Amino acid sequence: MLPAATYYEKDDLNSTDLHTFIHPLQAAVPPCWEAKSDWQIFRDLAQVTSKLAEQYFTGPVKDILVTPLMHDTPAEIAQPHIRDWGKGECEPIPGKTMPNITVVERDFRKVYQKFISLGPNFRNKGLGIHGTTYQVDDLYDAYRKTHPVEFWEGGIYPSLREDRDVCEAILHFAAETNGECAWRAYQAESHKTGIDHTHLAADTRAVRISFKDIVTEPRRSLTTPFWTGVTNNGRTYSAYCQNVEELIPWRTQTGRQHLYLDHEAYRAFGEHLPTYKPRPDLRTTRDLDYTATDGGGLVLNYLTPHGKWHIHSTFGDTLRMETLSRGIEPAWMNDRDAGLLGIQDNDWVELLNDHGTVVTRACVSARIPRGICFIYHATERTVGTPKSRLRGGRRAGGHNSLTRARLKPLFMIGGYAQFTYAFNYWGPQGVNRDTFVVVRKIEKPEW
Repeated sequence: MLPAATYYEKDDLNSTDLHTFIHPLQAAVPPCWEAKSDWQIFRDLAQVTSKLAEQYFTGPVKDILVTPLMHDTPAEIAQPHIRDWGKGECEPIPGKTMPNITVVERDFRKVYQKFISLGPNFRNKGLGIHGTTYQVDDLYDAYRKTHPVEFWEGGIYPSLREDRDVCEAILHFAAETNGECAWRAYQAESHKTGIDHTHLAADTRAVRISFKDIVTEPRRSLTTPFWTGVTNNGRTYSAYCQNVEELIPWRTQTGRQHLYLDHEAYRAFGEHLPTYKPRPDLRTTRDLDYTATDGGGLVLNYLTPHGKWHIHSTFGDTLRMETLSRGIEPAWMNDRDAGLLGIQDNDWVELLNDHGTVVTRACVSARIPRGICFIYHATERTVGTPKSRLRGGRRAGGHNSLTRARLKPLFMIGGYAQFTYAFNYWGPQGVNRDTFVVVRKIEKPEW
């Protein structure tokens, strides 16, 4: 593990799909000790790799690149039925019944030069997503005249050497921060739908948002076909506005909204329709085999919802967010359940099971159904986390201490099991449906 700089110590960008602003991260102070920004760490690794490669490679080598069948491409419907070519169920056809296979040329001696340079493929092949591409060759050429560049092997390339250079390049060519790119993206979208959508970017076509701009004041991102909301004229972002108002098809196989997924893999797992699935019981989950359930505790189902409003929105240690979250990730529980234990809002509680323990404050609310409690997906434990008596005075764990991490196959494609690190039914940021904990009140927390 390499020491990475915090967001106070580096220039970077941060955003989310939950609002329409680009957050700038600025280096208020230099990184502590040997810490470096993420970009600098990878840049230095690339430099060392290039030097080592000179000892083992005399020139470029050919490599086989395997890429998956991607969403928003024709490959999405290339195979109507799941067949395993490895078992002889179908012919192995790259891009249809198996991943795409491409022969590429790599020169490991030039990894560093390519890492710090915005290369010609970016200029010549255009940018895009969701099956929409716009050209940036003229913008690329103009960018080289006004920004730092790298010279090597007779070429002149926009520089990506420093963190700030990378931020500027992203902002300059992204449709969300360059009005000309947004307009070109809508041109491409119009070609797909047969409807002129360029009016959505006509009034902001001249807008250019730089790193200095978002440092000076908040700037909303522009309306683009890559997001489904319309934010023109101060309008609040809301999903699917473009699908409804512009008649742009939804990004599904039918182009329409659907509730039923007519696909054999979803049917096989019973996920083709959103249906009620009963909560497993303690005999199934065995989360409390060794944890005493008496002694004034209450057994509750434990969930870890995705923490959208404090991780993806803004940083959790700002004064406003600390006020909202009480400076700690609280355990939410029903008011009547809390009343059984004599727990009042903001009291200290301990949640424990066979897997771990968490000590935090209680957030008592009638909005939470009875029989459950949850802690929003949180950062790692800190010195602000109280100690646990059950752990012999050691610091209590974080919210994932109570979950059971395991590797399990989700489905089979092409003879290979697709694995995921799953915290029970869902991921570490999802909802743990099958975890149980004992909740107890703590009269006097210890640090």
